[in-house]
This record gives sequence, C-alpha cells and structure tokens, in this order.
Amino acid sequence: MNVLLPLQITNGRLATATQPQTAINAFIELLLSTPCGSNVADPQFGFIFNNLKFEIFNEKEGVIYDSTPQESLYPNLYDKKISGNSKNINTFAIDLKKAIEQYEKRLSHVSVSMTYLKSQRIIQVIVEGVLIETGEVYKYTTSIKLWN
Repeated sequence: MNVLLPLQITNGRLATATQPQTAINAFIELLLSTPCGSNVADPQFGFIFNNLKFEIFNEKEGVIYDSTPQESLYPNLYDKKISGNSKNINTFAIDLKKAIEQYEKRLSHVSVSMTYLKSQRIIQVIVEGVLIETGEVYKYTTSIKLWN
C-alpha cells in the first residue's frame, strides 16, 4: 500500500500515491527527520544522526565530536564517518540502510551513500534500491543541512 505522507483522507479512506516512489520518498524523508527515541510507539524508529544536532561538527574533518563524553546508549557513535556508503561498516550510511531495510519493505537491494559537501555545508544522501512491486530501479537524493 502506498499511503501518502502527510496523511490525506479521500472519500473516507486514506489517500494512496499513484507512484510508489512518491510514498517511499516521503517515508525516507520521515525516517531521516525523526531522531531515534522520539517515537513512543517504536523508540528505534528514526535516524541516529538527528540525535547529534547539539554536538560539535568539525567541518574541516567532516566528523562529529562528543561534547560531553559519558556512557552512551549508542556505543561507537562518534567513531562513525559522515562521508561513505553502506558497504563501509563504520559510517552513518550503514545505520540509515539498516533502518530503511527494517521499516521500508517496498524496497530491496538497498544501498545508501552520504557525502559531506564542505562548500555547500550539506550532507548529500543518496538511497538506491529496487521496487519490489514493479522491479524498477529506485533512486532518491536529499540533503541534510549542517547545524553549526
């Protein structure tokens, strides 16, 4: 089912997208913009990167520093690289890929790449996969603005 986000009611029913890409794009955007732990029904839902908005982002090195080192619910979080793809183990891209595979069942063969574009002060995110329903190639590109 390709439910539109934000939710819309048409003729007493949830409106659906005519193109599955539209619904998947909206869902990935929701996943990217939701910090982990902010969804009461499923605390694991979201993307951990948004939990770091109050940390120090070193633009020169493209890494995030822990401003208050202490015991964390997410070990090795500050060891992760921002730029990279989901084939590399120690990147935020692998975390996003796992979240998409867990929550977006309309996609298969998911791969994610994240690139820090210093000149534009954004992190470009590219999600690729295959639509299970049609077998079509899927590609979604978005960006995350830096916070400092």
